[in-house]
Amino acid sequence: MVALCLLQTAVWAAGAPLRLAVGMAKPPYVEGNGSRGLEVDIVLAALREAGISVQVQQMPQARGLQSVLNGNVDAMITLVPNAAPSLYFSRPVVQYRNRAITLASSHITLNYLSDLSHYRVASFQNATYLLGYGFSKAVESAPFYAEYADQETLNRLLFNKRADVVVGDEWVFHSYATQASQSGMKAELRTFELFDNEPRRVGFVSRSQRDAFDHALLLLQKRGEIERIHRYYQQKYRLQP
Repeated sequence: MVALCLLQTAVWAAGAPLRLAVGMAKPPYVEGNGSRGLEVDIVLAALREAGISVQVQQMPQARGLQSVLNGNVDAMITLVPNAAPSLYFSRPVVQYRNRAITLASSHITLNYLSDLSHYRVASFQNATYLLGYGFSKAVESAPFYAEYADQETLNRLLFNKRADVVVGDEWVFHSYATQASQSGMKAELRTFELFDNEPRRVGFVSRSQRDAFDHALLLLQKRGEIERIHRYYQQKYRLQP
């Protein structure tokens, strides 16, 4: 078994790099041009540990999903299995903390997903696929619903009262500097936990590369590397655990 793993590592190192689709910037998970970020650092570290060379290709979520399904890239971060059942999915890399966020001044209370149907809602690209049937059914009846690849757009829509509710990961929301209205005033927020924390995984075209990645991820976890990466980004963006 060890000999087989060594042989595979040698083949991957000598061959073409794995083409990895990475979404647009959404700190802390993905920064700038897609070469850094909490989830990017973990995935690249595991691929290096597995001896797999990588070529990062940054693209919007919807295009990335289509590219990996068409075989134009070899893997994509980070997904949930129901987004692309034909891929081979890794162990969880990060846990997304999706929440519904409102301005406290709007006096909105959200107890159930169905409550979203009464409000103008904005969310991240592919949210209706990733957040499940209950969410997609609720926003189908909303007076306004739109998805955006750029998280900062969501922040602006909420703070400038062009959306009543934004739905997305709370760490992403708080990592952006756009925390004020056009008048420059900071606003008090309310956060509603309508969604469970969601494990996100790497989707691979190749089963053997998925297996090698999973093995490397466990090794990094045992050495404390995953925890170190988490601590670095939590401190950088002043995020609550």
